[in-house]
Amino acid sequence: MNNKRLSIVYALLFIIGVLSLGFRMVGFPAVLFSIAFVGGFALWMATTYRTPIDPHKIIIPYLLTVILFIAHVYEEYLTHIEQALTQISGFHISEGGFLTIAAFLAPVIWLIGVLMILKRWHIGYFFVSTFLFGMMIGELSHFAFPFMEDGTFHYVSGMYTAILPVISGWYTFYITPREIRKSKQEHTPARSKMT
Repeated sequence: MNNKRLSIVYALLFIIGVLSLGFRMVGFPAVLFSIAFVGGFALWMATTYRTPIDPHKIIIPYLLTVILFIAHVYEEYLTHIEQALTQISGFHISEGGFLTIAAFLAPVIWLIGVLMILKRWHIGYFFVSTFLFGMMIGELSHFAFPFMEDGTFHYVSGMYTAILPVISGWYTFYITPREIRKSKQEHTPARSKMT
């Protein structure tokens, strides 16, 4: 489970599996969810795939971001985001489909990613990168939704709390390049002084 090259295969199979199985189970929300995995894959390849970091350096802000995401999903549930997504996408999205993806599967996957990086499994960093990509980039879509609905700025489900996981996700990611630099410095042999 900890083979670095094989972790790429696992990640790609996971993305394909989420897309195909998810689309059959809940329809269009699975496509949205899969976009985060593709972005997360790219982020992972550019960062922690090359240089894994000490998970203890990001675990607290990462878990805080998961908590803020769950609070955000609660606002989406209370304000019926499935109706807004149906109107914007043109695909019927049920409340059950939304809850299955956002309130159940997503938090489970994000927490499994934490367990995997604590075990130092390479694939765990893929899940962490996917979550961070979703929070940093995907959640910003809430501020585009009003314009996608009718071209004016107004409240759309989830808009009040969307900024919280965005900020927390960016902060967690901010730590990542710093830790990558530290890790590279620790693993680079000291150059012998020329005399």
